[in-house]
Amino acid sequence: MTAGRIGTIATEMAQDVFCLEIPTPFNVGAVNVYLVKGEKLTLVDVGPLTAAAWEALTTGLASIGYKVEDIEQVVLTHHHVDHCGLLEKVRQASGATTLAHPLAAPYVEQDEDFIAFHDQFFTELYKKAGVPEEKLIIIQKFHQLMKTFSEPSRIDGLLRHEQIVPHLSEWKVLYTPGHSQSHLSLYREKDRVMLGGDHIIKHISSNAFIEPPRDRSGARPLTLVQYRTALQMCADQEIDLVLSGHGEPVTNHRELVLSRLQKNWERTDTLRRMLADGEKSAYELTAMLFPTLYEKELPLTLSETLGHIDLLTILHQVEVREQNGMLYYHL
Repeated sequence: MTAGRIGTIATEMAQDVFCLEIPTPFNVGAVNVYLVKGEKLTLVDVGPLTAAAWEALTTGLASIGYKVEDIEQVVLTHHHVDHCGLLEKVRQASGATTLAHPLAAPYVEQDEDFIAFHDQFFTELYKKAGVPEEKLIIIQKFHQLMKTFSEPSRIDGLLRHEQIVPHLSEWKVLYTPGHSQSHLSLYREKDRVMLGGDHIIKHISSNAFIEPPRDRSGARPLTLVQYRTALQMCADQEIDLVLSGHGEPVTNHRELVLSRLQKNWERTDTLRRMLADGEKSAYELTAMLFPTLYEKELPLTLSETLGHIDLLTILHQVEVREQNGMLYYHL
């Protein structure tokens, strides 16, 4: 893949699967979107809503003889704006239908009732975690991110675990939650290729972002537990090549999964050492775990901390105490 002033040149990564490297304004860097030839010409993810991303998409498609107007359907691996932001622009240009997991819909549609619930959920979560009042502005920053790098769109068809992707008869859906509740991957058995989105990435471990529960009366999902379980599910699959949402392809997915799982336990050990001298809130632990990063990337770092606290809690390796609406953890 090459990117420069001339834009993106699409690269064939597997039979009838072409990668387009799309620039993003985010720390994660470029996002990989994939053009898949099947009964319908399908784009897997689209990139963020920026002029540079649109130019890279159009140039990349042109490099293999296609236009945006030729896209017949879009499959979203998940709802994060670096993967879905251009969706409405692609739909308007092409008339393509959109397929995604049901839990992507309220984010993609920017459903106002859901967004209000989302805000309430995070306000309560952050207060329990001990986040100072003045830092709760990060909830509004999430809205700004969505409004800047995506626009309201819609999902036409819903995808479930192990179903065949409509109009891509060789591809099967694998529901792989953890990084997001809406995350899915696509698997082609004949050559053991997986389009893995942000589930399995070679150079970085995916953050298991805390998200609201699907049932508004229920407890929040244990996203790191989900992520680890979905990783183990993939480790049991016969996969020769993972084409990821960021970075290079993965050819040793089992070794990579094992390494990721091991790193989780190393982090839980670190947390237990931090609690050896007394109880602490999740926010205090986050500041200790990520001293140079936590203020700039609080949703990411707090998700990491809470995820590892969840692991320790379900194994009864830490205890929790509530006082004045805040949770404190101790050995």
